[in-house]
Amino acid sequence: MRRGVLITLICLVAGAARAEEPALARYVTDDNVDVYVALFDGQAVELAGCASEGAARALIEMPNARPISDRTQVDLTDSAALGAHPPIPCDPPPLAEAAWPGSMPIWADLAANGRYLLAAPNEAGFYAVDAKCEAIKTALSIRERTQGTGFQGFGQPDPLELRLTINCGPGADAEGPVVTDPASGVEGWTLHSAELFMSEAGLPDTLFVASAPMGEGRGYLPIRRLDGVEIAPVFLEGGARLEAAKAALQVLFAVPAEGIVSPLGFEALEAVQSALFADICTLDCDGYDHAHGFFAVPGIDVALSFEGVEQTPAALDILGRDLSGLRFGDGRALWLQGCSAVAAALGIVPGEGDWKFMVRAAQSGAGQAEAMRCDAARAATCTRVIGPDLPLVPEVFDASGPCAGKTRLVVYLPEAVTATAPLVIDVEQGFAEVEIAPMPGLERAILTVPAGASGAASPCLLSSPRVMIHSRGDLRLTLRDVTLRRRLAEVPQEAIGLHVDGGTLVTDGVIMVADGDAGLPPERGISLCSGEYYARATRVQAGTIAVQGADSRLAISGVSGAPTTLGSARYAISASAGAELVLSDVTLTGRVGASLFNAILDATRLRLVSTDAQSGSSAALQFRGTSEAQLMQSTAQGFACVGTFWTAGSAAIFTLPGNDLTADNTRPSCGAGTIQIFE
Repeated sequence: MRRGVLITLICLVAGAARAEEPALARYVTDDNVDVYVALFDGQAVELAGCASEGAARALIEMPNARPISDRTQVDLTDSAALGAHPPIPCDPPPLAEAAWPGSMPIWADLAANGRYLLAAPNEAGFYAVDAKCEAIKTALSIRERTQGTGFQGFGQPDPLELRLTINCGPGADAEGPVVTDPASGVEGWTLHSAELFMSEAGLPDTLFVASAPMGEGRGYLPIRRLDGVEIAPVFLEGGARLEAAKAALQVLFAVPAEGIVSPLGFEALEAVQSALFADICTLDCDGYDHAHGFFAVPGIDVALSFEGVEQTPAALDILGRDLSGLRFGDGRALWLQGCSAVAAALGIVPGEGDWKFMVRAAQSGAGQAEAMRCDAARAATCTRVIGPDLPLVPEVFDASGPCAGKTRLVVYLPEAVTATAPLVIDVEQGFAEVEIAPMPGLERAILTVPAGASGAASPCLLSSPRVMIHSRGDLRLTLRDVTLRRRLAEVPQEAIGLHVDGGTLVTDGVIMVADGDAGLPPERGISLCSGEYYARATRVQAGTIAVQGADSRLAISGVSGAPTTLGSARYAISASAGAELVLSDVTLTGRVGASLFNAILDATRLRLVSTDAQSGSSAALQFRGTSEAQLMQSTAQGFACVGTFWTAGSAAIFTLPGNDLTADNTRPSCGAGTIQIFE
């Protein structure tokens, strides 16, 4: 094709008229699975394999301002011909396995109408696919088809009988470089109905059942009474009272007001019968007498028991989120993770617990796999997706535009992204929680950030180093499955990777090291000032200090197959000013494993490894002021001193050490303190 003709063709495509934007609907299967459906000119086409509303919106490039409708499968079949058209896959399979066969004829009707024409599979007529719809073109393998034997050339077939035009919304073109999607990837609570035998009468009662993410599946909370009124008679009566009860529960569980109450699938009934039957209060709850019930023998009993329901002690999960719950029956419990409103409606009173004890229990896994999660409520969450080849700009962290009024921000990253400037994430920007993670479907994202002046002094830093990411205020910042790299300047200067002033930092599956061409690591990896730090499966390799904390709490753990390793040429950990550390399944590498200055360390299965065995100043543990360390089933190897004590009054206790501390190090103790070994 000649150059002039090609330019004309491109201009014609760019100017082609766009059909009416599609709508998006959702229905719930009997297996309690959300299925997303696109409506093109009123005709329903299933979006197969879309795991979230965000994925469905991205496929048809539907703006967030346009709402999704909750329908039933029967309604979509009767009114929108659901099933009459082949589905569009979210993740396209090989053409040989596709609902749209690879051999089907295809025309490129670009110059005149800006579209592709696909012969309908096993049917008469054709489907038109808007050439502007990149995600749909990818889903239907349009580019691959135009290279294959099915390509019939440019123009259109004669005669042309269109069955349906498949088009898309403005998508990212309307939003700019940041796509805002309040519900993308968010798993929230859903509301259902279920028929259960609750008496000897032989007839089932209908109850509301709330469902939430729990572990790898979902948990269930049947609701037998609401604000003092039994639910079963309300269902029988129907009408305004039932609608009012439904509305109150939708508000409590942050279920969209337009959502339908779908019948619960049969496969979930066994879990429902083993659950706590809740008595919920949402109005005038002072002095309310909650009467939660349960089946003592699930599946056999038809009458609830009400004795023996008690509140669990205050607890945390492994990443520092509140766990609250109720014990009942024979060893059963209802656990809620980050669910303050739901817990209050159940009559659970917030409790104070010993932080170290709660962290120890969390690191052992207590209660977490069975916890129903509230931290991703749709109503409070705003999601921003950074598109491929686009930068991460600081404005992403402002609660503006569609994010105004939201308290939680999730930023999804592509496989690799570079920030245009150091990131300052301040509670004054409007969010109480910020999570940075790879977009759904990616195992990991690489985030490259320049180090620069943060613009605010920290009370815990004597100098004013350059910072890559600075979190300020009572804010919870989470990085999940992110590799954080420092963008190199022409002249490297001292830098901190992550610095937190007064808030909570969570790193889950985070890597901060210099790998190959990744550049220099920061001199200080993670720094905390009067904050809290929860880490799991994290690897940090810094220049001088991997992790430092002043007047802070640090709960750091590894998991099977994903250990946590912290190291530097000098200090793996430096803790001061009353800092508390609880470590489990962690490896510390450096000339000094842990430096404690008026700090307390409690560790289980801690591995201390010297990287400077020839130095006479290397120490597994270094003590200043009044500090102490309790280590269970831990090892220390290759150090000049297991413990170096700069002042008297400190001690380290190794219980059941994993190696011979005396033989594997030059000396067990250096200085005025003591090393005690119990084995």
